[in-house]
Amino acid sequence: MDLKKLIGEYFGSCKAMQLATVNEDQPWLCTVYFVVDNQMNIYWTSTKMRRHSKEIINTPQVAATIVRDVDRKQALQIVGEAFMVDLSDVKSVNKLYGDKYGDKPERLKEVLANDPDGRAYWVLRPSHISLWDEVNFPDQPKQEYDLGIDNEQ
Repeated sequence: MDLKKLIGEYFGSCKAMQLATVNEDQPWLCTVYFVVDNQMNIYWTSTKMRRHSKEIINTPQVAATIVRDVDRKQALQIVGEAFMVDLSDVKSVNKLYGDKYGDKPERLKEVLANDPDGRAYWVLRPSHISLWDEVNFPDQPKQEYDLGIDNEQ
């Protein structure tokens, strides 16, 4: 089975991701709505004043999980680095976001305003994805996918 393709199916069928950040050894977990590009970079939008946003600025190493099906035990666990999307790239990210959640011109306008307390797009660039899937891999549900080479830009 092609793990990259299966992971893409997970991304396409899910909307919410739990994002874990840390500050001075104190973990934090939040839920964000996400989109993914063809290199498996994961994007979301939130204000720069949110706790997870502030923590990403100070410590970019994050973890995330995306649960596809609780009953069938299908989920992704992701580790990598997160950072604010550069303003030169926000239009393409906004298009991805609009394709999944509906176009809202005010969202892009707010991001482009670049207000120090305002909305921004954020990206998680995964380095590794663990897949737990008892449906497709009943004998060995934990599968590993390393993006170290695939995700270079």
